[in-house]
Amino acid sequence: MTDLRTWLVDDVGDMKDRLSNQVLTHVPPDRRRERAAGGNSIVWNLFHAARHAGLALWVLRGRPFEPGLSLDLSDWVATIGGGGLEEAEQPWSEELDPVLVATLLGRTLDETGRYLAEAPLDQLDVVPDVATSLGLAGIDVDRFGWLWKLWQDQPASFFVRWPLLGHVGNHLGEMIATRNQLGLSPF
Repeated sequence: MTDLRTWLVDDVGDMKDRLSNQVLTHVPPDRRRERAAGGNSIVWNLFHAARHAGLALWVLRGRPFEPGLSLDLSDWVATIGGGGLEEAEQPWSEELDPVLVATLLGRTLDETGRYLAEAPLDQLDVVPDVATSLGLAGIDVDRFGWLWKLWQDQPASFFVRWPLLGHVGNHLGEMIATRNQLGLSPF
């Protein structure tokens, strides 16, 4: 039987493979801004999923996730007021570079896999200091009170189950649906 750590790391690897092989390979960068059936674009979903997962890594580790891109993400996110956490695509999403944002989510998934490979799984019931991390990350409590409320007093296992795995997986499914609605399904 597979142990929990192997299962978690394999799940992240599977998401990264599905992102590459089922979305990015079939949807060229110039079409990733298109919205289908009133939903969000692939670019938005890439950025949004990366923002939530990167912020969850910050909360779990107590330090920022630095993706090592040419874009200084912390300065850029500050200029959009901590944005990217909203479910609905924001008007400024047109500024997002489709290739850079795909790289951001890929690196966030890589970091998630590294974190899960090394995390003390016997401490999944420990409640991290969400308020300090969100405050340092510039996540305004008035604008994003729903996130503060959702994440406050949650154990580390919640952050693994939801922002790192479930939330990214949900938006990956949305990206696959958008790919299909754009007529780019390989099947």
